[in-house]
Amino acid sequence: MKIKKIEIQNFRLLENINCNLEDNITLIVGKNNTGKTSFFEALKLATSIDSKFVFEDFSQSSYVIFKSIYNKYLESRKDGITEEYKEKIEIDLIAEIPKIKVNFEIQYNKKNNESLVELSEFITDLEDARNDATICISFEPKNTLKIFQSFDEREDTTIELIEYLHKNINFLYETVCYAIDKESEYHRKIEDSFKAKIQKVVLFESIKAMRVLDDIKGDSNNSLSLGFSNYYNQRDKTNNQDVKDLEKKLDEVSIELKVKYEKVLEGIMSKLEKFGAKTPISIPQIGIDSKFDSEKVIKNNIQYLYKQDEIDLPESHNGLGYSNLIYMILELASFIEKFKNSKEEKLSNFLVVLIEEPEAHMHPQMQQVFISQVSEVVKEAKKDTAIQIQVIITTHSSHILSESGIDTESGFNRIRYFNRLPTDTGFKITNQDFNNLKIKDDKRTFRFLRQYLTLHKSDLFFSDKVILVEGTTERMLLPQMIQKSANSLCNEYVSILEVGGAYAHSFKEMLEFINVRTLIITDIDSNDENGACQVSPIDDNKYTTNETLKQWLPNKTTIKDLTNCKNDEKIRDNIRVCYQTNENGFIGRSFEESFINANKTLLLSEFTKEDKSKIVIKNRFSFLKSHSLEHEIPTPSSSKVKTNFTFDIMSFDEEKYGAWTVPEYINEGLIWLANND
Repeated sequence: MKIKKIEIQNFRLLENINCNLEDNITLIVGKNNTGKTSFFEALKLATSIDSKFVFEDFSQSSYVIFKSIYNKYLESRKDGITEEYKEKIEIDLIAEIPKIKVNFEIQYNKKNNESLVELSEFITDLEDARNDATICISFEPKNTLKIFQSFDEREDTTIELIEYLHKNINFLYETVCYAIDKESEYHRKIEDSFKAKIQKVVLFESIKAMRVLDDIKGDSNNSLSLGFSNYYNQRDKTNNQDVKDLEKKLDEVSIELKVKYEKVLEGIMSKLEKFGAKTPISIPQIGIDSKFDSEKVIKNNIQYLYKQDEIDLPESHNGLGYSNLIYMILELASFIEKFKNSKEEKLSNFLVVLIEEPEAHMHPQMQQVFISQVSEVVKEAKKDTAIQIQVIITTHSSHILSESGIDTESGFNRIRYFNRLPTDTGFKITNQDFNNLKIKDDKRTFRFLRQYLTLHKSDLFFSDKVILVEGTTERMLLPQMIQKSANSLCNEYVSILEVGGAYAHSFKEMLEFINVRTLIITDIDSNDENGACQVSPIDDNKYTTNETLKQWLPNKTTIKDLTNCKNDEKIRDNIRVCYQTNENGFIGRSFEESFINANKTLLLSEFTKEDKSKIVIKNRFSFLKSHSLEHEIPTPSSSKVKTNFTFDIMSFDEEKYGAWTVPEYINEGLIWLANND
């Protein structure tokens, strides 16, 4: 038995989201403010007995719908409309009024009849071909029409509809549960304590990285003590001989200490008995006992130390990352122990653990250790056939993603990418399930992507925008070029990936799939029958060797077609390519040529030094010293020369010699990337 899919509607940022779950670990990733925390909060509020929805939980897009529905209600109250039309409007009102819904689609094994006992109330179809049950938790009106009637009859007529709903939602709405058939409109309401019934089917547990940890002297949080205490508390104490021996020993110590306490406190006890003897005050007789609770001993009386060569150090002397790592692994182990015990008592069929942003205080290697340990704990737990466990992790960590989300066997299938896309009325949150990602030449391309993304920390999954560059030169100079051309990008998380002209197209399906705004900066790479050649003069025999330009954008091969391309042809959806264009009557073949051409006037200008002698600016660049630039635009001949040229640009004193200019094709691309149209 497992949760196959979770659907959430009208909850905070999540207007309408579907999320399929893997059998073991599912990773929910994405940039900030894309609803990852809201996803977990919706699950907790829907299933926790002590929690409930409030008006602030409605998505803000619901406010417009509330107002629209109210206008329909007013229309149904106008004179002269037929009863039939009025009834139709009222049916529409009931169907359309915003409701917060959380649906769990559960897939079960028909052969295991015992596990179906608790789930049976949620099963709506017993056909042999079906093995699914959907649980719907809905925060909905008690009576839709009465909501608007009560609003019309409000005493304070200055209160608007949304404010009225905010103040009175607890009286107007209720949380109910349905068993629903996903293939029809059939709903069956679950009466009485539905959250307790859900918990008998699935047990939800949450782990958050402890952000209040403090590694200073006198640490009062004692995360290890808390973690070990929780683990001990969830173990089966009735059938464990070690636990029985511990309890017995503590009882013996308690008896011995009781005698010693009585002797030590004998003096003060006798004084208490005499106090008030000749007054109306009567002091009740006080007895002394000694009692050790094993759980409190584990938590408060045991000191947890980090082993050292000579002396052992208290846990407060270690870093926050280590404490967090151990604490969260202990919490996961504790939940598994709790679930084992609940299985014996028939309290729940399977376990779902929600882990929110576990990377806090952990350096990259420790994040990878954490996720590998989670995978190992889950794997070990599943060896026991009685234990069914799913783990859902939200994270901003590219290291956790590359360690667990990109797997040789399952590919990218564990990844669920939450994205925030602009709409006409604001934005919407979408979820891209990587099970649906289709890649041409699947095996070869996947091997490349897996290796590349692992090496480069998978940053594109957490970026606001992405720039793919062909070489080291562009990558190193981009921060400066962004400041010059589109400074607003400095306030966004822009991931710069160096992929080379021959491999950028390998990202095609993935970038189109996650729909993140992407700029590809590449070279036109002109060739003719004799090999590499200058772009001009343009004739029918020249072509590009750049695979990105040929296979992706703008999907053209000849230099003539590439140079005649309109800007619209360089854009597809949220992705744009930029390559060398005509600037000052010249089209460069590479970035270096384009940079020199764009800054030719500056490079040929002179600078007067303090001793009145003059130097030509181009001589500040080692590569350009031997070139006149008057009648040629030179190209660096080796990677070493290119690297040195890049360093010369980076160290060029613009305040002293003058500001250099970004080549126009890159300038246009960066301006497009900065816009959010």
